[in-house]
Amino acid sequence: MKIIRINKGKAVSLPIRFVTVVAAVIITIKLMDWLPEPWSIIVAMAICTFLPAIWFATKVIIINEENKTIFDGAWTMGRKLGKPVKYDGIEKIFINKVKTKQTMYSLSNKQNILANHEFQAYLKLINGDKYYLFSHPLEERVEEKVTKIRLKLGLN
Repeated sequence: MKIIRINKGKAVSLPIRFVTVVAAVIITIKLMDWLPEPWSIIVAMAICTFLPAIWFATKVIIINEENKTIFDGAWTMGRKLGKPVKYDGIEKIFINKVKTKQTMYSLSNKQNILANHEFQAYLKLINGDKYYLFSHPLEERVEEKVTKIRLKLGLN
């Protein structure tokens, strides 16, 4: 069975992960005042069981070539969040060069615009569906990753 898993990055941003941890700590401290000690410990343990699921959630694409399914969703703690979709075949993997702009403001209201290029890799199926794989500012790095994926999928 040939299964290819492509990691697209974290599903939950870093600030939200920190906020959930801080909120869990604050709720745990408040529970110590509101509930008897054994109950507050049990509720705090229940709340803390969800923290690793939020902290380690990642976006993935899983291609199962035997069943001809592609899963584009989140994976956390061994669970997949999303549904696999049947596909007929993979047409190609391609790279787009995208111009990005970032506007920064200083305290004196001076505006700086930074323009960069980013390379984004996509997977295209025969039926026309496109799936975003990953992006990187260096073309060589994107090409290296795409070459590895093409070899695993048996594409030219």
